[in-house]
Amino acid sequence: MTSLRKHLLMWLLPVFLVAAVVATVWTYYMFGSMVSMFMDSQMNVLADSHTADTSGPPTLRPLTDHNVEKGALIVQIWDEQGSLLTSSYPTLNVPLQAADGFNDLRIGSQRWRVCTVHASGRTVQSVQNLEFRAMVINKQALQAGLPIALLMPISAWILWFGACRAMGRIETLARAAAAQDENTISELPMKGVPSEISPFVIAVNRLLTRLRDAFASQRRFVQDAAHELRTPITAMTLQLENLKACPMDAETAAQVSQFEAGLKRTKRLIEQLLRLARQEAPQKADAASSVDLAAFLRELISDLMPCADHRDIDVGLSVDIHATVRANPHELRSLLHNLLENALRYTPEHGVVDVRLFADGGKVVVEIVDSGPGIPPDLLPRVFDRFFRIEGSDTEGSGLGLAIAKHAAERNRIDLHLDNRIERSGLVARVTFADGAGVKTVAKLSSAA
Repeated sequence: MTSLRKHLLMWLLPVFLVAAVVATVWTYYMFGSMVSMFMDSQMNVLADSHTADTSGPPTLRPLTDHNVEKGALIVQIWDEQGSLLTSSYPTLNVPLQAADGFNDLRIGSQRWRVCTVHASGRTVQSVQNLEFRAMVINKQALQAGLPIALLMPISAWILWFGACRAMGRIETLARAAAAQDENTISELPMKGVPSEISPFVIAVNRLLTRLRDAFASQRRFVQDAAHELRTPITAMTLQLENLKACPMDAETAAQVSQFEAGLKRTKRLIEQLLRLARQEAPQKADAASSVDLAAFLRELISDLMPCADHRDIDVGLSVDIHATVRANPHELRSLLHNLLENALRYTPEHGVVDVRLFADGGKVVVEIVDSGPGIPPDLLPRVFDRFFRIEGSDTEGSGLGLAIAKHAAERNRIDLHLDNRIERSGLVARVTFADGAGVKTVAKLSSAA
């Protein structure tokens, strides 16, 4: 995935670098020209000042090696015959130049700049070390280029900071979009949105509005359909009860029994659709409350004991801790009720279902373990899909129970995980509550029904 920040830096930093190099080279050239013109002018003025005819060669102040290395101007005076009359630095043997003007010479390992001025009766040459000039030019160019070099990382940091500020607004939109779900769809905030992407955000908000309306229409349809179906189902149930009171032969009784079973399945499906519709309705902020899990599980098991007794299933409850969690009680009941009911329905007669409450890594965990056939590993990721049923299963169901449980878990930030037992056939439904639940460890308590 390409980063816009890196993309901007990859394009702009080379531009800054080229601009800095060009500015440095241009500064070096300009300083070189300026320093050369200034010092050439000094050399020419110095030479001119000694061209006036005097009664004899003037007395020149002798120069030391240090003076010459620091750029002091050497003066040489020659007579008409080309003989050297005097020199302020006799050590340096600079030959007399034939023409007026400036010349660059190499004497030994050093380079020298010579300005020659011919006058009546004498010739004057001023000489300067070119290494000194190069040192001055380099020093001045470095001082001028240093701010440019320092501005490079500062410019890069300012560019990165500006890009981060601009991208921060986009990341805010991304977090707002990521926080959306089918129950809390709302428009993305437009405050501080860059004008370049505001049309895109407006289009996304329109899409979110249509999506919110579509989800609301779906919920209303499911709820209205389920409500409308309850009336004829109730009427059919009453008619069935009246029919059962009439005398009938064995074949008719068997058909009525099948009809009654189908009617019960239909009624259960309608109830689950209504429960699902209520779950998908927007949740109030104050819907969560503190729930004592141990008491909650005992009450839940008590409600489902008739189903367990009817199939002679041994239901056990193991409580290792006293834990209080914060959740929506109705949705928590829907979650655990569907998991426990699912375990009772798929566990064969005379089987065992264990409910365990314990702490794992500081988190509260509820496990419902059954001795049923389990779920094929390749189908485990699909069991939470609506209306999904495992082919070949002889257990009646609508395929909505686990979908309802998963939806309730997500709304209350509860982790729900299903896995097959390792030591034998069966399924383990593991419910893990988020951090922050109140936990108090107690001696292990066990009960069975």
